[in-house]
Amino acid sequence: MRIDNQGIVRWRGRAFLAAWTLYAGYYICRKDLGASASSGVSRIAVTLACFAVTYAAGQFLGGELADRFGARRTALAGAALSVACTCALAWCTQPQLALLLQSGNGFGQGFGWPSLLKLIGSWFQRGERDRVLGWWSTSYILGGLLATSLTTWLVIHTGVDSGAAFYPAYLVSAAALLFAALFFYRETSDLPPVAPFTPETPWPEFSTAGSWNAWRSIAANRSIRIISGAYFFLKMTRYTLLFWLPHYLIASQGYTSRVADHVASCFELFGFLGPLAAGYVVQRWWSGKRMALAAGVLFGLAFLCLVHPVLAGSGWFAICFSISLMGILVCGADILISGMAVLDAAPADLHGRATGFVNGIGSVGQIFSPFLIMIFVSHLGWTKLFDLFVFFAMVAGIICAMGARGRQQTFAPNRSALEPTDQFL
Repeated sequence: MRIDNQGIVRWRGRAFLAAWTLYAGYYICRKDLGASASSGVSRIAVTLACFAVTYAAGQFLGGELADRFGARRTALAGAALSVACTCALAWCTQPQLALLLQSGNGFGQGFGWPSLLKLIGSWFQRGERDRVLGWWSTSYILGGLLATSLTTWLVIHTGVDSGAAFYPAYLVSAAALLFAALFFYRETSDLPPVAPFTPETPWPEFSTAGSWNAWRSIAANRSIRIISGAYFFLKMTRYTLLFWLPHYLIASQGYTSRVADHVASCFELFGFLGPLAAGYVVQRWWSGKRMALAAGVLFGLAFLCLVHPVLAGSGWFAICFSISLMGILVCGADILISGMAVLDAAPADLHGRATGFVNGIGSVGQIFSPFLIMIFVSHLGWTKLFDLFVFFAMVAGIICAMGARGRQQTFAPNRSALEPTDQFL
């Protein structure tokens, strides 16, 4: 059965908008960990580490479920778990129970990325996905910024911080994800499932039949291993900056908690420009050389982190400029590695597992980063923190450069139109 072009455009638009809205909702519940700049450092480190452990597990399982049972069902299941755990946190006063609920939230959050990337990969072909992913990735950047803004606004106007008997910010976050999930359900309920694009070259190493063989295929692919290694170090950098910038600004610059939160928000406020630029550059001028572009971006990030302490001594504007540029570089490299490169390195029927594998490996780095930051800061101080970022960015850039030099396994469509099937959604 053929679908006319007008129908394809309309359905693609609905799939994109639904996926964008749902992942923005996901991030509202993820960024709101009740860990403002006034929270204790040790408490934040433990919370983030436990969240990252279950988030990594959720990535692997979410990728498996998305490939086996469909992207739509998996994304909604993860959202439901995240909403339930976040709602319960609003009334939770016991630290152990709160940590358990945050771990459950992390597990549900892990379903979002592999399932929604699979959905995007199903509706958009290689060669056109880069620009689409650039726009789609603004969902988690702006969603995180909205979460920070909502939490700050509620704390200011209600006077209730995390740890109180009732913390309304969690209810607001859960409500936002719930409405996003309902919108996603409505917009995708009558979309026709689409067949995967047939690759021009066969998947190497192992047969993809069976769950175990599918995971072996992914782990044995050189491109996936390169991407995972680079993302391990990039994600340590990204999440450290995302959650620890306010503490750095308070300790090194003497900012108040409120000013530190506002200045740190520049990381996300301008960060969305990075994926947009990356999508256009790759599609228009770099002919799909994603890893080469990612290497250049990461080397630029390393240089910026090296000179940041000098810029920080030049005043408030220089700090805001440096943090904004970091957001652009980090977020641009993030979608190049964890989105664009992954979807092209695996066949469509393994997109869920491939993205779950890469993001799961990246989340392992996310697990260690809070404790690594605590050890580093306790011995060298907050002002030396950016030396660690220089190291992370350089290693990730070198790995990307190695991947750019080697032969990349890619998969391209050889069909002229989308065709309905009973799979995928």
